[in-house]
Amino acid sequence: MLPVGVIANSVAVAIGGVVGAAIGPSLPERIRTSLPTVFGFSSCLIGISLAAKVVNLAPVILSMILGLLIGELLFLSTRIENGIRTVQKKLHFELGDADYMERFTTLLLLFCASGTGVFGALTEGMTGNSSILLAKTILDFFTVIIFASTMGRFLSVIAVPQFVVMLTLFLLARVIYPLMSADMTADFSALGGILTMMAGFNLLRIKQTPVLNLLPAFLLCPILSKLWSMVF
Repeated sequence: MLPVGVIANSVAVAIGGVVGAAIGPSLPERIRTSLPTVFGFSSCLIGISLAAKVVNLAPVILSMILGLLIGELLFLSTRIENGIRTVQKKLHFELGDADYMERFTTLLLLFCASGTGVFGALTEGMTGNSSILLAKTILDFFTVIIFASTMGRFLSVIAVPQFVVMLTLFLLARVIYPLMSADMTADFSALGGILTMMAGFNLLRIKQTPVLNLLPAFLLCPILSKLWSMVF
């Protein structure tokens, strides 16, 4: 069973980054400034739809709190940003300012660890249904084109960690998915929705949140959801 959705999504991001950088100068300024707002609200909408499926709210919130503490103690966001800058230097791309890095890490999260992507990769790995990832592919393709029009070709690099993350989930799906009950899956998806919504807020500049420091919550949520169901 080939990971059709995983491959399509990553290829779309890689190509979209190159296309966006190429046509960027010819795009009217009003389009380059207005469309990111649409993508921000789209992320919020996707996040809300996934978060609404939550079954056990308490373990989801607890996983976010503990995940943030772990992420902050490990300086996860800083480590990821330093890694990005190292890659930029090795590829001889011009280093962006703090605002560039903030937008880049937000997009990194949206493309690699959104609720739609994680749930879609697990679903395709278990059932072979790639419809979720193919729908995400369309949104990601146009999103990366618009942002690459101002941020440059380096945005295409996101396709690499995105492919690694999604392919790993795809391959582990046969082990992970059977161990997860319907409630655990719903809570896990809801957590992804909340983080996707936070990333949307970052894009809209409503509230800047160190979302990358919340990534450990993905590991904690299924465990806490399972324990919560056993106790209550």
